[in-house]
Amino acid sequence: MRNARSRRPGRPPQVEMEEPTAEKILRAAAECFMDQGFAAVSMDDVAERAGVTKAVVYYYYGSKTELFQRAMMEVMRASRERTQAILRENGPLRERLQKLTRTRLAIPATLDMNHILRGSQRALRPDQVDEMHRAEEQLVEVIAQELHAEMEQGRLRPVDAMFVARSYLALLGMGQAEIRRRGGGQAAIDEIAEEIVDLLWRGIEPR
Repeated sequence: MRNARSRRPGRPPQVEMEEPTAEKILRAAAECFMDQGFAAVSMDDVAERAGVTKAVVYYYYGSKTELFQRAMMEVMRASRERTQAILRENGPLRERLQKLTRTRLAIPATLDMNHILRGSQRALRPDQVDEMHRAEEQLVEVIAQELHAEMEQGRLRPVDAMFVARSYLALLGMGQAEIRRRGGGQAAIDEIAEEIVDLLWRGIEPR
């Protein structure tokens, strides 16, 4: 039986390995990168937020670049699936958009890829950057599909659904900044969510 000395360097003890350590690190990394952007985050930052040692982070993820790409792809996947689930619920689209907006605004981080990718140009290959932008585009498409379906039914003004979806995501980014300006809290989230959807709706409701 191998003892602690024979473990690979950085390998967590068995009791820790039974917990989802890799997922915990991935979530911590995503939070760090969304808060600060690629360049400002170190593996020490991720380890501290995850509550593990830097050696444990390196055990699961061999480099900051690998961790960054894995974390952001997971964030985009989860965001896309959650967005799709909410938009496919029953009820008027405006109500579904309000629920989606409140859900997104309650997350104290931005999915603005330009902010997140800041400083990553020398570290990431062009194909890695393209993959993350494609994942971001898939999220836009999920929203645009629901808008387009409503337009085909005559419930929304027939405009470019992809442009409206991108505008909505941009409003979410501004909404997060406005929440901080207003002091935070659920009341601010609910208030701003209502304002965002109202502003969007005024541009797409039938005339």
